[in-house]
Amino acid sequence: MRRRDLMFFLPAALSLAAWREQKASTTDGELSGERAFQRTLPRSSDPLWVKLRQCKVSYNAKTALYSLTPTDEVKALIGQTLKVRGFIIPLDGLDLTKHFLIGINTPVCLFHPPGEPNEVIEVRSLKAVAWNDKPLTIEGQFKLTSNPEMGVFFAMTNAKPVKA
Repeated sequence: MRRRDLMFFLPAALSLAAWREQKASTTDGELSGERAFQRTLPRSSDPLWVKLRQCKVSYNAKTALYSLTPTDEVKALIGQTLKVRGFIIPLDGLDLTKHFLIGINTPVCLFHPPGEPNEVIEVRSLKAVAWNDKPLTIEGQFKLTSNPEMGVFFAMTNAKPVKA
């Protein structure tokens, strides 16, 4: 994916509201078709994703907000320095980025996020990371966050890329 293409993808990473609306109104439509296609692409097999995906995600259609119920195992990770391998979704539209999402799935659509709220982590990196469409391993201090409008509940701070 070239930077020019990224500029079209960026609004999708920033606007989960459109996805929530799509999810609420579509049971077997565009989003489910996209998810089926996404499952045919490379996906991170990092064990941390298994733990995070066990957290229960709920969506309230009346308030248009997500909630997350972390497992005890995930709560025990708070404050620890962890590594996770995944795919970068820049939040600032730059080729070198310090603020991004990392997710389990290969991003595929300009208008939908790359996975469920328990499949992405917001990352704040100490140094700029070169964006590309290949998986990357990031190490940082894990914490829970609460952004129910955007559906972001996990974060890593003081992060840096590491060799896999």
